[in-house]
Amino acid sequence: MIIRTFAVIALLLFSLLHTDTSFAEEIEIDIKGEIVNLTQGVGAGEMISVALHVSSLDSLRETQHTFTDSDSRFQFESVGYSPDNLYGLSTIYKGVVYVSDITIESGIAIFSSISVYDTSTDDESIFLSKGSFSITGVDSLNRKISILELATISNNSQLTYVPGSGPMDLIRFGLPEGATNFLFDTLIPAAEYIQVDKGFALVASLTPGTHEIMYSYDLPYNGQEAEVIKSWRYGVENASILYPNGTVNINTNFETKSQDTIGGKAYTILESKNIAKGAKTTIVLKDLPTPRFFDRISNQFGQMRYEYTGPIGLLLVLISIGTIGIFNTIRLRNRRESWLVGSSESQVILDQIAELDRRFNEDKLDNRLYIDRRDYLVRRLQTISEETEVE
Repeated sequence: MIIRTFAVIALLLFSLLHTDTSFAEEIEIDIKGEIVNLTQGVGAGEMISVALHVSSLDSLRETQHTFTDSDSRFQFESVGYSPDNLYGLSTIYKGVVYVSDITIESGIAIFSSISVYDTSTDDESIFLSKGSFSITGVDSLNRKISILELATISNNSQLTYVPGSGPMDLIRFGLPEGATNFLFDTLIPAAEYIQVDKGFALVASLTPGTHEIMYSYDLPYNGQEAEVIKSWRYGVENASILYPNGTVNINTNFETKSQDTIGGKAYTILESKNIAKGAKTTIVLKDLPTPRFFDRISNQFGQMRYEYTGPIGLLLVLISIGTIGIFNTIRLRNRRESWLVGSSESQVILDQIAELDRRFNEDKLDNRLYIDRRDYLVRRLQTISEETEVE
């Protein structure tokens, strides 16, 4: 009886769990919303395409499409719901992509409103509310400074900025001369960038509000000092320069200075406010580290391609043997006043051959090296003889 009772309870629990799971998997929701043109304060109109995006870690992204009605509203019916999924909306209005999240509470989708705007190619309303220039590291062996820049682009109008037709009509940012390893990132929808004369241009539409971009690059340097000219094409309300203590020092005209710890590392922070459009800031990096001679040699050997190590090693050995042979020849012939005074090149080569033969006979020289070096000297002697006959 006890066993039967436990079996019945187990079956009941399994049935309840299976019912709950099936119920959770079969939940469907309706997603409703509207598109509003905030520039004019009215509905955006009918027959505007709206896309619903459903994504999860376990499956490919799914997309559904519908259109707005005469009231600028849209609806997606019987959409499968799972708390593990992410739901979002997107639309294209006057050539600009707009996105919006969907809030779902207790299995019910909250009515969504997608804000869109009229467009403009005028960048007068564009400025930086924040801009930071950070030294993230200094590679003394390769003499490179790693720099990270962050910018918050603000559009304080009621129009979406769209790029013009030419490179000069784009949102542009300057880079120091010689910058390498450029990387760019942003969350602006459909944003791209292109290289321009002295930096890069942002190919993106900027809706009213703020937008973050981030870019990094390496800057080469030679001595213990480098200069960077930072251009503020759009001005900036709050600018900052950060650099790690004990690595480098910076001289600039920023007004305030403070200290902070970021990631367990002490940084100096320089700040300035309300920098005008078109202004430039000179940043002088001082006390840059330089590698010791031994470190440079070690680094060069570390970067050497392995297929070249054999020939290069052989060449160094041959050069060493040749140098030793010349030195011994000079010493034996007692030419201390100057290098091989009164001796022809052919005589020197004959002396070198004689010295090689002597060292080989005394088993002081590897057979392969002896043959290679002697063949080279003999060929050189023949060349000299031919040149002499021509003369």
